[in-house]
Amino acid sequence: MLNIKKLIKVDILFFLGLFVFNFFSYIYIPDFFYKFINGWTFNEWLINYQGGFVRRGLLGELIFNLNKINIDHRFIIFFLGLGSLFHITLNILFLIADKNIFYRVFILFNPFGLFYLVQNLEFFFARRDLFYLNFLIYFGKKKAFNHTLFLLFSIFLVLNYGIYIFLIGPIYFLLKDKRNFDIKKFLYSFILLIAPLNILLLTIFSNARNFETLCSSINFLNKDIPLQEKNCWGAPNWVDSSYEPTTRAFEEIAQGINYFNSFSTWLIVFIFLILCIFITTENNKKFTLKQIIYLSPYFFFFFFAQDWGRWIFLIFFIIFLNYSYSNVPSQDKIKISYLCLAPILLNIFLNVPTHLFQDILILDIRSIDFILSSLFTYFYNLIIGPYIIIRYGYNPPIILQ
Repeated sequence: MLNIKKLIKVDILFFLGLFVFNFFSYIYIPDFFYKFINGWTFNEWLINYQGGFVRRGLLGELIFNLNKINIDHRFIIFFLGLGSLFHITLNILFLIADKNIFYRVFILFNPFGLFYLVQNLEFFFARRDLFYLNFLIYFGKKKAFNHTLFLLFSIFLVLNYGIYIFLIGPIYFLLKDKRNFDIKKFLYSFILLIAPLNILLLTIFSNARNFETLCSSINFLNKDIPLQEKNCWGAPNWVDSSYEPTTRAFEEIAQGINYFNSFSTWLIVFIFLILCIFITTENNKKFTLKQIIYLSPYFFFFFFAQDWGRWIFLIFFIIFLNYSYSNVPSQDKIKISYLCLAPILLNIFLNVPTHLFQDILILDIRSIDFILSSLFTYFYNLIIGPYIIIRYGYNPPIILQ
């Protein structure tokens, strides 16, 4: 049973308040589910096998068949995304609840911390790569290793988001000291089943054989939904072999075409990420170096995909979870306590874009007056939206955006 009393701390309650208000705004403003169903990832959940076996299609196939018995797919996606988000957030809060206040506030409010997820709910909500954090949390909490459950969960992950082979290092590190862990079974499962399936999905089955049929099935599901963009807009295009941004993505990233921030500015983000990882592991250099080596295959995505902020967030919390569940003795607690304050203060001037083309400056040096004014505006907008919706419903005297 979870001990809720552990979370009754000023910093955690403050974070939870921000979380609730941000989540309310995401779901209800400007209209119920408007941002949710018009986000890039909503249609990704609807990728299915109607156009042939394809990566990321398992949940979409289940949703497509459940729709035949009149189960609204919006609520399936919403509650799965909500469950994933709450599972991650609450477990991280419980992991830091017994830490000193400096460390807790650092995990919550450093530039890559939990508040980054809250700030970017519209981007992160119901992202299926977050399932990997759910996976690490679930097995990290277990004292004993269940190979059958591990294998089923692993196949589920691969069929829904095929980055498993790039995270096999951190997964192995998390499991290797569990009771009943059998290295031979683990390797056989990975080499003979999980890895081949993952590679097949990234190569032979990376695109739908008949994208028009797939697209038609998605449009059928969405026929009665008020979408801004029709015709399976969004993530399904990534399984269309003729989709132009897919074919030129690597070239654009390599050349830096139309980036809002330069590569040199992004280098500052990576430097501070390394600093924050050292603070997360409480200055355990050996552990940190091991984790970076284990995660090195995952760095491939920085050369292939645009969502650098998402990769950075996942890297930070994968290392945090492995450290939290490893019971490694911490080092130099007093020094680390004060070091925790630096990234929190830095967060005032450092923005981490969710993707390469997001139009926000990474370094944004502003005056104290402007910072205080922006902070007031942020809290005002956070509170006024829910207040108006609760009081006036969807016919308020002002326009909500």
